[in-house]
Amino acid sequence: MNINLKIFPHLNIVSAMVPVLLIAVGLTFFLVSCNLFNGGVSEETQDTGAQVTSSEESGSETDMNLLNEIEVWDRVDPKEQIELTGSIEKFMETNPGIKVNSRHFRSEEELIDQFKAASLAGAGADILVASLESAAILAESGVIKPVPSDLIYNDLLGGLAEISKFEGEAYAVPFRATEFLVLYFNKEFTDKAPSNFEELMEYAKQVNNPVEDSWGFLFNLTEPDWIIPFIGGFQDWIYDYDTGSISLDSDAMVKTLDFLIKIYNEEKILPYNFEYEEINNAFKSGKAHMIINGNWAIDEYRQEGLDFGIAKIPRVPGGYKNPTPMVDGFGFMFNTNSYGDEYEAGKKLISYLMSEEIQILWTQKTQTLPAITSVEDSSFLQESQVLSTEMQQVEICRGKPPENILRVIRDAVRLNIENVMLGIISTQDAAIKMQEDAVKLLSGSITVEEISSELQTTSSSD
Repeated sequence: MNINLKIFPHLNIVSAMVPVLLIAVGLTFFLVSCNLFNGGVSEETQDTGAQVTSSEESGSETDMNLLNEIEVWDRVDPKEQIELTGSIEKFMETNPGIKVNSRHFRSEEELIDQFKAASLAGAGADILVASLESAAILAESGVIKPVPSDLIYNDLLGGLAEISKFEGEAYAVPFRATEFLVLYFNKEFTDKAPSNFEELMEYAKQVNNPVEDSWGFLFNLTEPDWIIPFIGGFQDWIYDYDTGSISLDSDAMVKTLDFLIKIYNEEKILPYNFEYEEINNAFKSGKAHMIINGNWAIDEYRQEGLDFGIAKIPRVPGGYKNPTPMVDGFGFMFNTNSYGDEYEAGKKLISYLMSEEIQILWTQKTQTLPAITSVEDSSFLQESQVLSTEMQQVEICRGKPPENILRVIRDAVRLNIENVMLGIISTQDAAIKMQEDAVKLLSGSITVEEISSELQTTSSSD
């Protein structure tokens, strides 16, 4: 059939366009095929929406636009969580090539359990922010890796460095120091803290007024954490961080017990039967001029409107050292599965958080102290009597032993101290008994109740 093109003039145009359309279709197929064989669109461009510039045009911009994504899990207190979130946001602002996702856990136990399970399955957060005592537990499980050499700080607080290691190798980067004892003094009565216990006891003898229930100094004899620091003052300690062994049967323990007998029984300077809340309330009401309490009480005393100061716990009798309270803290740990670009991004984040700027900022916003001593000369710390003294005290603190070890040490000291003060057992025998009880409790061969019953029987027979 012949078609009259004059009747259908538009077919002339279609005929002319056919070759062009065929060429366009062919070119499109060719380009799509090339793209498929070359791996398609990059994941970075899909995920970030960033336009990747060729390295010839701008090599540094290419690196900036490729996103490294890391995950951080933490278990910190509310104040610290707010500050951690803010610090991470500031880090990402200055490091647009790194995205940090964070997840907060309500308890340390939940955090550790979930992290161990995830890491053993080849997953989990790149960085963990957890209590430093968890470092040994996780290192033994093989789920965290040793701290890289470029994140080993020479000016770490000694007590935090002690509890960041496992088998002599650092597995955590200590970040903040928390919860340790200091001496408090009410400036209404004295504007200067004594430097040693001889001076403190002399002051107490002069101002004590039992009739009015007013005391120059009150001490918490019922809590082992208040007694233990004196062992450090007499130049020994309760725990070996390298071997994990307990050490209560020592000359330092005997001297500590002798000192307590002297000030309570022989010179009768301090009253018995004052427990934590009673001592705390006595200080707030002005009934106690000086006490030893944790740095956690600073805000409480400020809210009470007290004009107070703090000092290092005074040097023990005989010209020895200052007592060494235990200190806790938290820091950063690397997942054993973290490597490559994510590992390097994690190192960069930790380096930023360990900077003097961030360490000072955290001190302003939280009740925690820097883990590094190089910031102690900063104007912010030096302008505050409380903060500068806290740093002096925390520098001589010892690391808080693992909870299972510390629990049996506390029990052994607490169970035996009453018989010591009653004169039922000598200080030398008490030190031996404390050691034996702690070892048995740790092994599970005896219970607290059994030791308590045994001591009661001994007390009754005597």
